[in-house]
Amino acid sequence: MPKIHLTPSFVSNPPTVRNKAKVDYFDSDIPGFTLEVRSTGKCTYYQRYRDKFGRVKQARIGPTDSISLEDARHRAKQIRSQTIMGYDPREQVEKNRNMPSFKQFVEDKYIPYIKVHKRSWEFDEKLINQRIMPLWGNMKLSEITRDDVQELQSNFLRMGHKPGSVNRYMALVKYIFNLAERWEVIDKSPTRHVSRLEEENHKERYLSSDETERLLSELKKCRSPVVPDIIEFLILTGARRSEAVNLPWQELDMAKGVWIIPAERNKAKVKKVIPLSRGALNVLERRKENGCEYVFPNPETGEPMKHFHGTWDRIRKKAGIPDVRIHDLRHNFASLLINSGRSLYEVQKLLGHADISTTQRYAHLSQDTLKDATELVFSSIQGKTSESASGRKS
Repeated sequence: MPKIHLTPSFVSNPPTVRNKAKVDYFDSDIPGFTLEVRSTGKCTYYQRYRDKFGRVKQARIGPTDSISLEDARHRAKQIRSQTIMGYDPREQVEKNRNMPSFKQFVEDKYIPYIKVHKRSWEFDEKLINQRIMPLWGNMKLSEITRDDVQELQSNFLRMGHKPGSVNRYMALVKYIFNLAERWEVIDKSPTRHVSRLEEENHKERYLSSDETERLLSELKKCRSPVVPDIIEFLILTGARRSEAVNLPWQELDMAKGVWIIPAERNKAKVKKVIPLSRGALNVLERRKENGCEYVFPNPETGEPMKHFHGTWDRIRKKAGIPDVRIHDLRHNFASLLINSGRSLYEVQKLLGHADISTTQRYAHLSQDTLKDATELVFSSIQGKTSESASGRKS
């Protein structure tokens, strides 16, 4: 292994290699910088170094017909500096070679993981396959850049998705790459510094006492044999629309006054037990003679009464609350509990929320309740403020 001062003239016309496959010429100026000359006449630059375990390795810089000696020296110095700092270029090359595609990572790592750790894994899988896989499926995971992530965000908007929905989709993308970074598949997630979109939040709608009375009055006037009972039941239980309309009698324990929703019918995928008030039980008593498997069946089919927006729209307009949605009845249930002094924990359990932060979004304190709270403060310091005022006058 001869050691010489490599020059452009030597590199362009090295000695012919005989009786062996190759000869390595070590540069006398840069330790480890090498010119490999093969018997075929091909020449390649390398930089030799020791990894963190003391093993000798070499990083390929490039063939002499593609890179000049000056550029090769510059690259050799870079590699030398990097290896002194602990960076292993060969290790990085190997990592890039073995880097999975987005499709491979999702199918082999992500989906098996979330099937165990995430209740909404089916939603994730569906969204990934429909919206993300066509764009990124064949790309190496480390190939995907922040620009690609921002472009995906823009694509969702162009498809007509609202900012709130786009933010949920992007949270999924961020979760995928954060796991890839945590598992050391990639060095850094490309979702960093990709901002959430500003959401056009729908103002939560709650019913005043007068609005509630008008709504109940219109329910009594409605001729539908089923819809008024569904709506009253939603008002009294805070249940989700889908939970109520698909309610079978077998989930009810009338003697104990509870409704037990199995995990497969609950959004949170856990069993949910709802205590029923006297009012809710009264609604159920009215339904007992329907002779069907379901509590609120369509009179014509015996199947759950799923489509009744037209009837609900007429009822809410006559009650003077045309902007109230069916789901707002759930918000209103939570609001009534909070304003009656019930804790967020109690409301969380009754609504069946897995995360109390969701309950906090529904928690609404009326102006009357807030006014009463300020009066409590005044009452507690009333005597002291009077004494202070007397002192100032004297």
